[in-house]
Order: sequence, then C-alpha cells, then structure tokens
Amino acid sequence: MNADKARIVTFVDFGHSKLTVTFASFLPGKMKIIGTHSDKNMGARQIDLLLTELLGGNFEKKYGCDPRTNTRARLRLLDSIEKMRKLLTGNKEADISCESLLEDEDLKQHFTREELEELIGPFMERFTKCLKESLEKTGVNLPDIDFVELVGEATRIPCCIEVIKDIFGKEPSRTLNSTDCISRGCALQAAMLSPNYQVAGFEVEENNQ
Repeated sequence: MNADKARIVTFVDFGHSKLTVTFASFLPGKMKIIGTHSDKNMGARQIDLLLTELLGGNFEKKYGCDPRTNTRARLRLLDSIEKMRKLLTGNKEADISCESLLEDEDLKQHFTREELEELIGPFMERFTKCLKESLEKTGVNLPDIDFVELVGEATRIPCCIEVIKDIFGKEPSRTLNSTDCISRGCALQAAMLSPNYQVAGFEVEENNQ
C-alpha cells in the first residue's frame, strides 16, 4: 500500500436485523472511520417474516389452522424459510418442506429466485435508498472508493449484489468471509487489548457523529 495515499473502503453490512454502510480510510497501521449510515430495521429477518406471513396465511386458508400463532410451528417455518432463502443465493430454484407442521398437516412450497426477488421488491427499494443516502450523508465521492466489502449473510442475495454494483460502480471484493469476519475482528481487537498477546500496533480513529 502507498504510504502517502489512504485507501477508502466501503463496508456494506447487511445482516439479520440491520443494514449499515461504513466508509473507512486505511493507511499502514491506521484506520479512520469517515462516516456511517444505517437502517436499523432492515435485514434478512424482515424478509423471513414477510415469507412467514405469506406461507402461514396460505396454510391457514388450506387447512384451517395457523402456524403463525403456534410457537413451535412458527419457529420451524422460519427455519425452513431461512434455509430456502440461502439456497436461492446459489440456485435458481428451491423447496420449502415442513412435515407435520401443524395438526399433522405438511407444508410444501416451491420457489424460484425470480419469485423471491419479486416478493422482496419493496425491501430492495429501501436497500437502494439507504446506500444512496450513505453517499450523500458522508460526502464520499464514488471515484475515491477503492474497494467495496460485503459483511453479513444477507449480502449474498444476488439482487443485493446487483444493487451494490449499480450504486458503487464496482464489483464487491471477496477478501472477507461475510458471515464470520465480525467475530474474527472482535477476536483481533481482544488480542490487541490483552496483555497476554503481542499484536502489531494498529490505530483506529472512530467517528461519533
């Protein structure tokens, strides 16, 4: 890395319950947070709850019992929906199957990636709005951004990746494992603070605005 020029990295953290966009500049041994912007109620959880309402409502109409009001059935349905959503990140089709979901009745549903993306269209509009607002709020210019890094398992959704490409004008980097990078960062920070480990010094300048 050129010691005289900072590299600017955009971190798009789209996890289970929150979307956060962070801009940071890096120099050797130093990181400065330029700014952040977030939507605290936008995450994969909202997508799963939307599908729960849809499938639960269809199940109630068909069998006369509602898995959304039964704790055990609701949790099983949410678990199946999450698995299906993750399968659709790498496949164009996937099935939801819950045997004996409620009152010995089974739930089976076939989904395509296109159907899922159509259902979550309003969420993608909100996702796009948050990314654009992050640039306006922080004042970072697109040509100055060197890399875009993805954090959080929801960033694997193909339509999310396409929105990120369109807004930032570059392919997201894959140098981080989007699901475990936060825990690895916490472990590194703990080692830096602990007197029992010797870690190379690294200065972090926060932004509290």
